[in-house]
Amino acid sequence: MNLFTKTVLKFLSIVSLIAQFLCAFAGLMLLFATGALLLVPSGVKKQLLQYGDLNSNTDLSVWFLVLSCLAALAIIACLFIIMYALHKMIGNIYEQHFFVSQNLTYLKLILISITSFTILQFISQLFFAQVHAYNVSDIFSDSWPSLIGNILLLAIVYTLYVVFKYGINLQEDSNNVI
Repeated sequence: MNLFTKTVLKFLSIVSLIAQFLCAFAGLMLLFATGALLLVPSGVKKQLLQYGDLNSNTDLSVWFLVLSCLAALAIIACLFIIMYALHKMIGNIYEQHFFVSQNLTYLKLILISITSFTILQFISQLFFAQVHAYNVSDIFSDSWPSLIGNILLLAIVYTLYVVFKYGINLQEDSNNVI
C-alpha cells in the first residue's frame, strides 16, 4: 500500500471519528430539546408553536414534534452507526485485511443503517407535514432527488457487499487450497 493510500485512509478514519462525535453530540442535544419540549409550560408551548407557524391543535402539534424529534434521533443513531462501521472497516483496510468476515459484517451494518435512515427520513417528513412544517431541515431534505440519491447509495453499498462476500469466498477457497 503506497503512502498516498495510507494518508487518505488515515484522513478518512479521523473524519469518521469526528463525525461519530458530532452525531453523539447532536443526539444528546436532540434528547435535551425533546425533553424540554415535553416539560415546558403550556403557554410557552403555544408561543413556541406560534413562532414556528404551527397553527393547529397545540397538544397534537407538540406530540407530532416530539415524534419527529424521536425520528430525528433515530436518524442520528443511524448516521452514528454508519460512521462507526466505516471507521472499523477503514481500520481493517489500513491493516490490509480486505476480505475478512468483519468487513462483510460492517458493510451489512452500513446497508441496514442506510435503509433505516431513508425510511426514518421519510417518516420524519410525514410528521412535519402533519403539522404543516415544511423545509424544516436542509440536512434531511424531502425532495425526490434526495430519495433517489439514497436509493443509489443503497445500490452502491449493496454492490460492495456482494463483491466483498464473493471476495471472502474466494479467499477461503484460496486458503483451503494451500
